[in-house]
Amino acid sequence: MTAFVPLDQLTATERAVRAAFTTGERLDLRAAADRQVRGEVLAALLVGAYPLAAGAMPALRLDHAEVTGRFDVEGRAIEHVITLRRCRFARIPVLRMARLIALSLRGCWLPGLYARNLSVGSDLLLEAGFTCEGVLDLTDAAVEGTLRLTDAVLNNPGMAALLGARLRVTGSIQAAALRAAGELRLRGANVGGSVHLTGARLAHPSGTALEATGLTIAGNLFCDTGGGCFDAAGTVILSGARIGGDAVFSGARLHDARDGDGQVLVLPHGSAVDQYVLDADRLRVDGDVKLDAGFTAGGTVGLRGAHIGGHLLLSGATIGHRAAVADLAKAFTEGRAVTRVPVALVADGVEVRGDVEARGSTNGKIDSDGDVRTAFRAYGQVRLVDAHVHGSASLSRARLRGPAIDVLFADRLRVGGTLFLRKVRASGSIRLQNAHIGSSLDCSGARLTKPRLRADGSLKPSLDARVATVGKDLLCSHGFRAIGGVRVRLVEVGKMVTFAGARLGGRSGPGHPVADKVLSAYGLTAQELVLIFPADRPPLGAVVLTRASAVSVIDGAGLWAARGGVEVEDFSFTALTAVPEVSVRTRLLWLRKVQPDFAPGPYDRLAAVYSQGGQEELAQRVHLERQRRRYAELHAAGRLWGRLQDATVGYGYRPWLAMIWLALFWLLGTLWFSWHAMDKLDNDVNPVWNPPLLATDLLLPIIDLGQDNKWRMVGASQWISGVLIAVGWVLATTAATGATRVLKRS
Repeated sequence: MTAFVPLDQLTATERAVRAAFTTGERLDLRAAADRQVRGEVLAALLVGAYPLAAGAMPALRLDHAEVTGRFDVEGRAIEHVITLRRCRFARIPVLRMARLIALSLRGCWLPGLYARNLSVGSDLLLEAGFTCEGVLDLTDAAVEGTLRLTDAVLNNPGMAALLGARLRVTGSIQAAALRAAGELRLRGANVGGSVHLTGARLAHPSGTALEATGLTIAGNLFCDTGGGCFDAAGTVILSGARIGGDAVFSGARLHDARDGDGQVLVLPHGSAVDQYVLDADRLRVDGDVKLDAGFTAGGTVGLRGAHIGGHLLLSGATIGHRAAVADLAKAFTEGRAVTRVPVALVADGVEVRGDVEARGSTNGKIDSDGDVRTAFRAYGQVRLVDAHVHGSASLSRARLRGPAIDVLFADRLRVGGTLFLRKVRASGSIRLQNAHIGSSLDCSGARLTKPRLRADGSLKPSLDARVATVGKDLLCSHGFRAIGGVRVRLVEVGKMVTFAGARLGGRSGPGHPVADKVLSAYGLTAQELVLIFPADRPPLGAVVLTRASAVSVIDGAGLWAARGGVEVEDFSFTALTAVPEVSVRTRLLWLRKVQPDFAPGPYDRLAAVYSQGGQEELAQRVHLERQRRRYAELHAAGRLWGRLQDATVGYGYRPWLAMIWLALFWLLGTLWFSWHAMDKLDNDVNPVWNPPLLATDLLLPIIDLGQDNKWRMVGASQWISGVLIAVGWVLATTAATGATRVLKRS
């Protein structure tokens, strides 16, 4: 407590203040010749140091005073209303551990305020031009009402402007249009209502602008626009905060003047360096988180482990490090792998009970694809590793800029509904490894360029969704383009996978690298697989369908014109359709083109499809081609034997050829023996010489017509009879085998 000032030493102005205090009237010193009032006098009035007349109703209501000396009521219980307007304090008032019923300092100017552990029984009014040129210390203070800081100015550059750790406010914090130079610290504070920072401007570019770790708000947090936009130069920290309503940053601008571009070393080669402009790790919001409607973050936004009970709104937001993108684009052009990644959004482990909405809107209206003018924009990597979105997630028309890196890194992402990437423009790769999409993954019309580079300078896939699960459809059609190709290895899709009209492979620019595999679908499973590529723009790399499985496959000439070939070993399907429809001859040409080395599996599968469709003749043609390819890769003798089988019996798939050859050899044998009669072997037997019957008996094995072994074959006739016997065995056996195959199919 400061020194007591005797009554007889009070100035005329101070006596007027005492008189007004006694009755509780307001005293305005604006026009007074002497506006100075000692702080010791005000403190003495409040603690009852001066006697008051009977029936007094004291209250301190004072305007435009210049308070000199020391105003100190530390630890005192004040039972009088204190209302000071537009007063100016020469020294820092001391209200530590004081207990007040009401305090209003509207429009006052203070060099600071020490109010640690202050208790106010109603509203604490520090608004309407209230200016504090030093620290405003409300650490552990308690306000049984609303803390009003609207239009206040807190100026303590480079240091703490407001110390409000563990501050307790039963009502709201009204701080719209607040101006603060220095840190606002609300760590562990508890607010029974909402926190309004609409239009506030916070500046602490060398560090933290708003430190609200562990802040608890029963209502909403408003850091949005309204008479001006919320602007924070420095980091906004909401780690571990709890918000019962919405967290609204619509239209806010967050930036940090510290050195650095938010880049982190790519693990495991280095450790992450956190340089956030919004650090909301482990934030818990029961309502929506709104980072939309022009929200701008000139750095990294962190939502790791956050829990959002409603929706996460990003429509119209722009986040990330624009300056870093130019370096990434240069690295891609030079074919140089990137080891430091600028991060725009870190939301690893975030849980969103509603939807993630990043489509642009016009006047609040959103169509299926959103509005490109207000779409989400990210400069740097967007991380959603282990994120869980219970509803749908839409990044349709989003603009993602991260050349040579994974611009969307979402391994093990879980989306209960649909993940919309329609008409996305992504400079960089989209990575969805081990993701689980409850409904569809819709990439229709997306354009993915400048994918991530490997250490050797080669391209990684533009869309990497290996080992993912998609409950309904995977749509990469209607103008979809992926320079680095698509990897859907071991992906399980419930219904349809379509690449109708997609463009895979190519270059992002002159001299840029080219992907070797543009579609890697090893082990892909789906009900329907559509592989219709433009005939004039086939895949510019290899297409891998090894061990893929689909009930129905729809393809076209564009697929089989892929520059790197098509791998179809163990590719299984039940139905096959081409658009437009093609002949079996064309299909066999396609297979021969993409498989220079023979493999039986594709031919067996194609034949089985024709056979199951009742097209046995087409199936036979496929089997015949299979045998031709098989024997064509044997040694010389094997190739000769294969050609002989092909010409004579069609490898057993054309048994009627055997009958023709039998008839031809029968005719030749008949003619020969008609001109070359043989002597009988046994003079006791008198067989009748019958050349046609003799040729028939020689050609048909097992059956004895009474001519064979009855005549002495000499000379050329001996060789001819042997040939007829051998040909008979081969052709008759082949014909029987072919007939048996026909009977089995019947």
